[in-house]
Amino acid sequence: MQKKFIQAPRTARYYLIGNTKNPDNVWLCMHGYGQQAKYFAAKTKALDNGKNLIIVVEAMNRFYLSGYNGRVGATWMTSDDREVDIVDNHRYLDLLLQTIISDYSLKNCPFNLLAFSQGIATACRWLVSTEFKFQQIILWAGSIPTDIDWESEVEKFNKMKVHYVFGEQDEFFNSKKINENTELLAHAKINYQLTTFEGKHELKDEVLASLIK
Repeated sequence: MQKKFIQAPRTARYYLIGNTKNPDNVWLCMHGYGQQAKYFAAKTKALDNGKNLIIVVEAMNRFYLSGYNGRVGATWMTSDDREVDIVDNHRYLDLLLQTIISDYSLKNCPFNLLAFSQGIATACRWLVSTEFKFQQIILWAGSIPTDIDWESEVEKFNKMKVHYVFGEQDEFFNSKKINENTELLAHAKINYQLTTFEGKHELKDEVLASLIK
């Protein structure tokens, strides 16, 4: 049996919030495992200050969260042919930004990124591959991918303001796991700001607002 691949056109969805006319900043927001962009959008309201444009992007792989019907979530990838999904994600995100910049004349607008949970791995891998530049990235409550040669990416990431954020009662990450992730960045000499808060695996409006001041 031979395994083959074919590239097929896909239709992806995303949501725009805020100022599309003359934004001061653009924020690209990437959800976590099993979420949908339309619901994740409500968790990014701290970014909506009337001056920003927020792009809430949704992963292309959707599935029923329980059984064969009911609530639907999306995932950036699974362990099955993950390398193919990684490439597809990069192509998708590049095309999305190219389209947004062209449609809304945003060539000179600063871009920033917020990635939550599973979205962090996809965001980090894409940041390595893409030619788009970001001023600030917020990596919130997730693991840093270990398949990146971080030491070779120091120059790129140190041109951005990098935040790494965790809740102190996060049910998916204990202090040992958090330390493993922060040590990975520190060993590569990537500058970052670690922020912790009283809370679980969740976005907090007041914490997010404090990071973008």
